[in-house]
Amino acid sequence: MNIDRNSPLPFYYQLKQILVEQIENHRWQPGDMLPTELQLQEQYDVSRTTVRQALRELELEGKVTRYRGRGTFVAEPKISHSPTQHPSLVDYLRERGMTPGWKLLFAGYVPAPHDVAAQFNIETDTMVFQLRRLRLADDEPIGHHTAYVAPDFANTIDESSFSTGGSLRYLRHILNGGIANRILEASIANKEDCDLLDVEKGAAMFIIRRTVMTADGKPVEVFRGVYRADRFQYHINNMQAINPINE
Repeated sequence: MNIDRNSPLPFYYQLKQILVEQIENHRWQPGDMLPTELQLQEQYDVSRTTVRQALRELELEGKVTRYRGRGTFVAEPKISHSPTQHPSLVDYLRERGMTPGWKLLFAGYVPAPHDVAAQFNIETDTMVFQLRRLRLADDEPIGHHTAYVAPDFANTIDESSFSTGGSLRYLRHILNGGIANRILEASIANKEDCDLLDVEKGAAMFIIRRTVMTADGKPVEVFRGVYRADRFQYHINNMQAINPINE
């Protein structure tokens, strides 16, 4: 299949469709490396800008993954986490035959940022416990987490869970009957995301913000998780078909 130079369709779009067809026809399997940008330029006689735009579209659609200095690869199937069916992502990964893991980035006391202080109802710069970790699946980084624990609960943390347990296991003993509010956001990779998750600057990111409270409403944890959108999706089941949001 070649670029039709008489077609009204942009060259980048035609190239993208050619690559999609080859992926769907299993010319390349998940994890296989695509031809380099230079090879695609020469094979299809198009500019570097055209190749890069086609690859960027494929990345945004989740069909390929691009790694700095390594190249472009056919994307692995996404991790589709449904918290209503699998409250623990760790357990879900194990059920899928994957090995969950953590890399501890930081654990210690820091001055509370303004937004965290507001949620804990404390003064800005009050010292709070911060936990930063890299989340792994089969030793591949899929996300990074930053959690803050309110001063009243910081001395109850189970430090043995930092590198082995899910994001709330280090607080599980105080959260019976607790509740969590979540906000889901789309974003693009900043420098920290690129460094930690091995993605290109501007790659699609998926953000989960969470506030955890005790059964009587006391805030315990403020959490922000950043995930690679090419490897992770959040699956919500059994919502009402008709509600004020979609009427």
